[in-house]
Amino acid sequence: MEIVPYAAVNAAIFNQDRKILLTRRDPAIREGGKWCLPGGHLDGGEDWVSAIRREILEETGLVIKKQELAGIYSDPSLTVTESPLRHTGHYAQFLVALFIVTEWQGEVRQTKEVDAWDWFDAQTLPAPMIKSHPIRVHDSFQFNGTVFVR
Repeated sequence: MEIVPYAAVNAAIFNQDRKILLTRRDPAIREGGKWCLPGGHLDGGEDWVSAIRREILEETGLVIKKQELAGIYSDPSLTVTESPLRHTGHYAQFLVALFIVTEWQGEVRQTKEVDAWDWFDAQTLPAPMIKSHPIRVHDSFQFNGTVFVR
């Protein structure tokens, strides 16, 4: 089984009520129907900040104005896909940078990758979630300026 690393980003976006934005993936894509933090993989030649800003705009319609690195995630038990990727045939290990978004503008909208979205507090998270996301959501609520490395 070949495992290929992919650099990826997630964003923890909180509203004024300290609820976090989660999106549900469209059923037609990988992990379809599961809830997650918005984000995605880096494109070739792209840096972390450009990637998080592009992905959040694509998936939510929001424009990020300010973000802060909150975590780095590489634990294979959580970041290796459970099945091969359709387009490559190999397993992927997503090496993820989590950002807390502290300033943004716009209104959340449905997109081609997202069939639903909502704001959640730490006690009422939706199910099912992508297996690697509950720890990132928890870390987002607990973030105090020290970057998590998991």
